[in-house]
Amino acid sequence: MDNRHQDDLLELLRLVMGQTPGGTMTVQQMQPYLSRLSPLVTVHRVRKGHNIVRMFESLQSIILVVQGEFYLTRSSDSGMSSMVARIWAPEFLGIPQLVGKDKTFYSNIIASENCLTLHIDCGFFDQCMRSSPEVSIHCVNCMSRSMERNYRQIERISFFDATENLIAYLYRKWVEAGAREETLCIKEKHSLIANELGCTVRTVCRALNKLKEQDMCTTDRAGHIYCTPQQMQRIQRAYR
Repeated sequence: MDNRHQDDLLELLRLVMGQTPGGTMTVQQMQPYLSRLSPLVTVHRVRKGHNIVRMFESLQSIILVVQGEFYLTRSSDSGMSSMVARIWAPEFLGIPQLVGKDKTFYSNIIASENCLTLHIDCGFFDQCMRSSPEVSIHCVNCMSRSMERNYRQIERISFFDATENLIAYLYRKWVEAGAREETLCIKEKHSLIANELGCTVRTVCRALNKLKEQDMCTTDRAGHIYCTPQQMQRIQRAYR
C-alpha cells in the first residue's frame, strides 16, 4: 500500500470526523484528498428517502456519510417495519461487516435528508485500519456510538413509559442541535416520532399533552414542538 494514500485518507478522516453532528461538509472541501485517493475513494450523493444501504445487501465498500442524516429500519417477516435509530453524519457504515465473518447488512439505511457519502475500498480501508492507530480509533468511536444507541434503546424499551420516552427523545434532539440556549423547534411529523419511539401516534399525542400540562413544551397548529431553554432545563432534570 502506498503510504501517501494512507496519509491522505487519515487527513481526510480528520477533516470529516472533526465536524459537529449534522455538519455541512462539501465536495470542494474534500477535493484535494479525493483527487489523490481516486479510485480508492469515490463520492456519492443520496437523495432524501432513498436507500444508502438495503437490508440483506452484502458489504461492497466502507461508506462514510459525511453530510446529512439517515435512519436505520428493520422489517419483520410479516412486513412490519420499525425505526431502530436516526443518526447524523459523520458516521461510518460497514465496520462490523468488515471485521466480522458475516458481510450482510440487516437494516435498511435510508437518507432522511439529502446525504453526501464516501465509498472507500474495503481492502484499502482494512490495511489503513491495521496500520494506523488513528484510523482504528475512528472505527472504535463509531462502533461505541452504535453500542450506546443499542443500550439506550434496550433501556427505553425495558423501563420507560410513553412520557419518559418522549422526554428522552426531546433531550436527544436538543443535544443533536448543539444544546444551545435557545428555543428548540422539532418539525418532525408525529407519525415519524411514533415510528422512532415504537408506539402509536395517539400515544405520542397523549405524552405530548402530559408534557404540555407540566410546562415542558408547547405545540403549534402544525404540530411542531417547541421547548424554551427553561423547559429544556426541566426536561434535562427529568431525563437524568
